[in-house]
Amino acid sequence: MNLILDTNIYRNLVRNLSDDEILATSNTIKDKCNRDDITLSFPISSAMELISHFNDENPTEQQECKSALKLLVNLSTTCSSGDIKVSYIPPLNAVLEKYFFETKGKYAEMYEKVIKLAQILVGNIIGYEPLEISKHTETVKNQLKSDKKEIRDNYEAYLRSINDGDADWEYFKDKKKLRNDYYNSLKSGRLSFLVAESFVDRAHNITEKIIIKDQDYIDKIIKFMRDFCPALLMNERLLENVGNSVKAIADITDKRWNTIIDISIILGALYNPNNIDRRLVTEEKNIHSSFESCGFQNKIMNLGEFKSLMAI
Repeated sequence: MNLILDTNIYRNLVRNLSDDEILATSNTIKDKCNRDDITLSFPISSAMELISHFNDENPTEQQECKSALKLLVNLSTTCSSGDIKVSYIPPLNAVLEKYFFETKGKYAEMYEKVIKLAQILVGNIIGYEPLEISKHTETVKNQLKSDKKEIRDNYEAYLRSINDGDADWEYFKDKKKLRNDYYNSLKSGRLSFLVAESFVDRAHNITEKIIIKDQDYIDKIIKFMRDFCPALLMNERLLENVGNSVKAIADITDKRWNTIIDISIILGALYNPNNIDRRLVTEEKNIHSSFESCGFQNKIMNLGEFKSLMAI
């Protein structure tokens, strides 16, 4: 069995624990994994989110994220003959490269740097100046913002397309019929088809492939919708905010955009070309609901189930 823990699972596992207690928890989990042939992969999305809080102004938040990152690295990293080995779960862009074109491009290289930075931050690699480390953590933080902004800009482009070029995030507020039509499109899956299409186009753009909208292109969209159904349902929750005229989501710092990180780790967890027994561990109720709606109940686990499995 292969398990992928999201950010809040790592934070829950270290919350209010001393360093010695965290180490004991880590050892218990690793012993159980070794006995029962369970592996915990290195989720890039979770690591990036924890790294982004490494210089947080809130000291409690900062310390919890540092402890959580140390646990993440400890559970998903093995050392052999001085070499650090990691089996990582890629986020959105790297998944798109691999899933559609089986290529490993610039984003995969970027995420490998995230792995190295995590090792530096927890002290497995030494010799880097604090200023240089701080610079790299800011780069990770900005990349997360960029990922959110890219999706947000797609929504804004849609709003412009239906409103004479004006991006009005409250467009549906006083338009009952148009709002109902919008929700009908959402329920019918038409908007999810368009979102899936945007992911296919994104894969082409990342890999610099020419987009040819033929039957093969349509088949790719349909297959993507089937394979990554929960991610599209999570995206629909963001689209509901557009229909509800939630003006706050015009700002990528709004907490609702954290759904993009959820979507990214879902894509990474569901990209499973070898069809191994892999499960995402999360407490997020909306993610569980999305998996269940898609018939993916055997691909997800909550914190209580994880703790029971690990006997902690």
